[in-house]
Amino acid sequence: MKRITAGLTAIALWSVMLAAPFMGGCNGTTVAQQIVNWTPTIISATQTLDAVVATLDPAQAALILPAGVAFVAGATLLEEQAKTYLANPSATTLGQLQAQALAFQANVTTALLNAVKIVNPATQQKLLTYLNAAVTGVSAILALIMNIKGSTLTPASVTAPKLAAILPLMNRDEDVALIAQHEDISTEQANVAFNVGMARLQAAGL
Repeated sequence: MKRITAGLTAIALWSVMLAAPFMGGCNGTTVAQQIVNWTPTIISATQTLDAVVATLDPAQAALILPAGVAFVAGATLLEEQAKTYLANPSATTLGQLQAQALAFQANVTTALLNAVKIVNPATQQKLLTYLNAAVTGVSAILALIMNIKGSTLTPASVTAPKLAAILPLMNRDEDVALIAQHEDISTEQANVAFNVGMARLQAAGL
């Protein structure tokens, strides 16, 4: 029964995005806790990403970390903003959370596109695996942000890669498995959550 209840909760949080414009949004505090719950997954992935990038020569490392910005630093800022919003769900803290999530998303999607240029196959696969987890996590956060009344997601910049461009590089089975594990739901339910979430984000221009 716990698994069924959790599954319905997870699907509701993702699927309600389709109805959110007609419902006036969702309770910010409830969604904020779900957002905070996703940040450890992202930080775990970014810790490995930074470690792998550290083994690359400078030219290849630059492909993955634009301007030398470490993934862990971005993920940590995202976690801090999520916790700040949870503690004080105001328009100001929501705006800050949105901005940080979009900036992080732009970095990881750019890195995912560039990872295919890494010449060592084993290193490339490691990067793709953990970038995939980071993209899935931040996409979940962005999808949840869209449930909050007053949220207005737009791409971080005109040059930010679109999700449509990076989806072919993502491992769908890993994405769905990560969602299923994180939300304690079935693979079928996680698949629905993934489809709904990505469709809604792309409709917003991401």
